[in-house]
Amino acid sequence: CLPHARRVSGAMENDLPGQNLLFLLRQIVKQGFYGEALAMNPETQARVFSDSKMERRKQAEFVGACANLLRKAGRGNWSQNRMEEELEKLELPEEQQKVFGHIWKSESQKIHKVIVSRTVWNNGLGEMSWRIDVKANSKDIPDINEPTAIVRLKLEDQSGTSNVVHCEMDRTGLANIMKELDEIQTQIDRVSSQS
Repeated sequence: CLPHARRVSGAMENDLPGQNLLFLLRQIVKQGFYGEALAMNPETQARVFSDSKMERRKQAEFVGACANLLRKAGRGNWSQNRMEEELEKLELPEEQQKVFGHIWKSESQKIHKVIVSRTVWNNGLGEMSWRIDVKANSKDIPDINEPTAIVRLKLEDQSGTSNVVHCEMDRTGLANIMKELDEIQTQIDRVSSQS
């Protein structure tokens, strides 16, 4: 037995040559992440498994396992190294590891972005612009000379509808916002380091 020819067990066990696996993974990405409903049709599956001795049930398990691996990697925003480590654990043949690595290298950021966008259930920030104005005077105080930030936020929902919000804040208001944003960043960093 050759050193690179390890026995793969479970749902990832397969007998596909690299080219067929590459075609299969591309179709899984198209259907699962880019919404091309017909990417994994019966003709596609017949083409992928044309030379395979795998039973239909085993083919379906393998397709599902490949899709699950890509989803898990996308949710975790895996690096290329992390994908390689996980593929090593699965003990896939070296050629198949290279195919998965190739797909992950070219599609990882897009897959992650699609997964994240599917989890957004609220409005998101589309655009932000700002300017600094100096209040020169008011009805009651003749010479204020106080800088004020004018902030414009464009909020967008999943349907593409947007709503524009304007707000004005002085130094104290801006300092409070910055403090809260720093806390948000700290929490995001903490959660990200745990995944």
